[in-house]
Amino acid sequence: MKPINIRLTAEEVNKCNQAATLRWQLARASGVVNQRKDGSRDDGDIDLLGIKAEVAVANLLDCKYSPFEFGVDTGTDFFIGKVSIDVKSTFYKMGKLLFKSKDCFKADCSVLVSSTNDDNVMSVVGYSSKKHFLENCVPENLGHGQCVTLRQDQLKPMENLWRYHVVNKFK
Repeated sequence: MKPINIRLTAEEVNKCNQAATLRWQLARASGVVNQRKDGSRDDGDIDLLGIKAEVAVANLLDCKYSPFEFGVDTGTDFFIGKVSIDVKSTFYKMGKLLFKSKDCFKADCSVLVSSTNDDNVMSVVGYSSKKHFLENCVPENLGHGQCVTLRQDQLKPMENLWRYHVVNKFK
């Protein structure tokens, strides 16, 4: 399975930067403590990566999405039809789809996106349904505490998710 590289426009990257800064400021002003485990990254880097990943997936799937929609994280970033999607991002080319626990997988499916050497390009790696993830994930400690993970070679190609969406859209 080959990842799909999505190039964000200069305008999209600018909006992602603005939204990441705003998210960070709102969270800290609200007293929400960041739960990040990776001490090598700051809050802004992590927020920006996540927002850019969400924009990339929304662009790929032609979904309505705005990085300026805020609120409590329910585990769903957006929908394609009736299917809820949680976008997960990684700084690592071979990063894994991971959740803190099995209970944290709330959406119908999750899409993994990794950063690339180009700050304007995000690599959409693949996706997993909740059922597939729960049946195949493994407990792991990647150096920041226990979590559950799924390797990239266990993900399904994005074409399958797109096909499912299009077929069901016209039923």
